[in-house]
Amino acid sequence: MRTKLSCVLFIFLFLVSCKTDKPKNELEGNWYGFDSDSSYYELYISDTLIILNHENLGIAEYLYQRDGNKLITTTPLFFERVWTLKDLRDSVFILSDTLETHHYRRILEPLNFFESVYDSLGFINFKEKFSERTKKHRK
Repeated sequence: MRTKLSCVLFIFLFLVSCKTDKPKNELEGNWYGFDSDSSYYELYISDTLIILNHENLGIAEYLYQRDGNKLITTTPLFFERVWTLKDLRDSVFILSDTLETHHYRRILEPLNFFESVYDSLGFINFKEKFSERTKKHRK
């Protein structure tokens, strides 16, 4: 019995010690913002991808890399844009470049765009919730 317990403990400690600590990406998550014309949009950010969901334009995707306070986004047509992260906190972040500045706030509702795209009913539900949030923020 003691040998089994020692063996299990050894395996557990071995697995825990092998875990690579990936630095936390504070940008990951779901955010919302407004264009200068007050139209609502959301950003869903994974470790390498930003999905823009705009109430008037629809969905667009951007690859991104972060280098310190610089955020480099690339469109599917390989157009690059370099942004400066002016502020990055748990609930807010600000991006700017020579043309514009955007303020984003974290969406506090549980949602996951990246999981919903693999489930047609989940994606329909996700789109409905987006419409609800859009209407809520217009008030």
